[in-house]
Amino acid sequence: MTTSALKLGTAAAVFALLLGACATGPTLAPKGAFASGKDTVTLDRDWSLYPAGLIMTGMGPKTKLLTLDGPLLNRLYVSDGLGADDPLFISPTKGDSSSNPAPRGKANMSLSEQIEYVATAIGTLDYQKVQTSAPKPVTVGGAKGVRFEITAKTSDGLNVHGLAQAVSKGGLNYYVVYLAPDNHYYNASLPAVQAAMDGQKLP
Repeated sequence: MTTSALKLGTAAAVFALLLGACATGPTLAPKGAFASGKDTVTLDRDWSLYPAGLIMTGMGPKTKLLTLDGPLLNRLYVSDGLGADDPLFISPTKGDSSSNPAPRGKANMSLSEQIEYVATAIGTLDYQKVQTSAPKPVTVGGAKGVRFEITAKTSDGLNVHGLAQAVSKGGLNYYVVYLAPDNHYYNASLPAVQAAMDGQKLP
């Protein structure tokens, strides 16, 4: 077994134990339209939806988490429209408090500011050396946005790859963020993630 596989296996076991202590586990998010508030993406297959408020997943109050193989192997975060008071992510260990506030965006951010904000927010999930690349303009329901790639490392040194889409409309910011280990899992789930982003609909 490789070092990376051992790290993933150990982390998955710990996560399973933590999740088992919660009252509810993941539920089915079936193929088709999936809504996070008024933000909708199109799923080309069934996903698992993790319960809101599960702090170790880093979800903000208006963000939902989907996964195909478990959140340590692939994560697809979909947010509702976020204003200046709404964090995309919160620290999975420290939460969001006055002494440790999660990053917030603002209204009418430029595309470069959106990219910078997402990178900063991902750092809140305890990822390190977060970098972005390959930005491409997108249009969702007439609203301009950007899709870009992400690289990062876990605290254990595991390489992580990601893809994010950020769109602003009506003073609110809508995000779809995919993160997975930079090996089989990133590439295996990428077509499903791209389909979800391509099928995004805003109010």
